[in-house]
Amino acid sequence: MVNKIRFDFSSKSIKMEIAKIIKASIAKSNKKAGKTATSKSFALTSEEKVLASNFIANKGKLPWPVERGVIRLGYGTQRHPIDRSLTIKSNGVRIATSKGAKARAVFNGEVSEILKLKNVNPIVMIRHGNYLTIYKNLTKVYVKKGDRVTTKQAIGEIFTNPSNGETILSFTLSKGFDTENPASWIYKM
Repeated sequence: MVNKIRFDFSSKSIKMEIAKIIKASIAKSNKKAGKTATSKSFALTSEEKVLASNFIANKGKLPWPVERGVIRLGYGTQRHPIDRSLTIKSNGVRIATSKGAKARAVFNGEVSEILKLKNVNPIVMIRHGNYLTIYKNLTKVYVKKGDRVTTKQAIGEIFTNPSNGETILSFTLSKGFDTENPASWIYKM
């Protein structure tokens, strides 16, 4: 039997919007540094190089993006959690937590974008040199674009679905366009 890969249109459109924002952010950093705008990686200032180096040095030691939670959906290709005949490709993790829980920055960085898309809960993107962490499914946002954040700082409240009572944070970590498995970066994930 051949497994079908299912893509949720809203999820696909969110991924496309995030990719567009990352591309624009990379182009802006390269233009500012006097480099070609077609580069696929961030041009880093000396301060951003130090931040990226510190981020890498903490691989496997970063705190969870929530105070308490459990992984509901892992990274990569896997069986759909409801329809086991389907497979899905997850570019991050989904973490179940308690109602009223706060999303927290996993490392020092700068809020590079706050996305407010139609019919989608707010998304916060934090840049750590050439790495990005993305926090999806917020109901309240406590930061604004350009804010500097610190490790474990609350950046927003996670949305609780009123129909099923679930509070789920979608968390993605990437180096430029390339997503990485958050379990390799977050302590005991």
